[in-house]
Amino acid sequence: MDLDKINVKLFTKTDTFAPAEFVPIFHHWIQEQSLPGHLLIDVADYAHVPAGPGTLVVASEANIHMDRTENRLGLLYVRKQPIVGAATLHDRIRAVIAEALHAAAKMQHEPECEGRLDFRTDEISIRFNDRLLAPNTPETLAALKPAVEAVAKKLFANSPVTVELHDPSPLVLLDLRVKTNGSTTIEQLLERAGAQSLSN
Repeated sequence: MDLDKINVKLFTKTDTFAPAEFVPIFHHWIQEQSLPGHLLIDVADYAHVPAGPGTLVVASEANIHMDRTENRLGLLYVRKQPIVGAATLHDRIRAVIAEALHAAAKMQHEPECEGRLDFRTDEISIRFNDRLLAPNTPETLAALKPAVEAVAKKLFANSPVTVELHDPSPLVLLDLRVKTNGSTTIEQLLERAGAQSLSN
């Protein structure tokens, strides 16, 4: 399936942040152009919207949110453009996860977030943001789940992994939740995703 618009959300363990607290961080990212492979353009703040998209930095390639959908804070990476070199669906899923992990690791080490921001590594949301190519139907689930499972097994090494459909409603994007009981870190996941160069 020729899908490029893939979203990945990494959830935080806690949320102690004021609604607009991520705005200056993202402005600093733009000033420094500090995400390799991304042309960072602007910041949008929807943090006042309950359970909404939060604060995001807009890039040509993707939008990166500190998102509060479902009333759960997390870093949401929304890919808009194809990733060079990611020829297969498996490659694209892995590459978008790697980009999300890289952004999360960077956010976690921002001075404003040190000691306050910690990402969970036991659950990842993978959404397919293309209602034409990937409607939320049993047929699409059957087509996409094997690729997600294959990536998840490599990402979490020897830990048991499950891949579950979050919501079967055709009114929402197809959202697969990767879950594990294993213990790991963002940095370990980033290394397994093959993105060591992104963290330089």
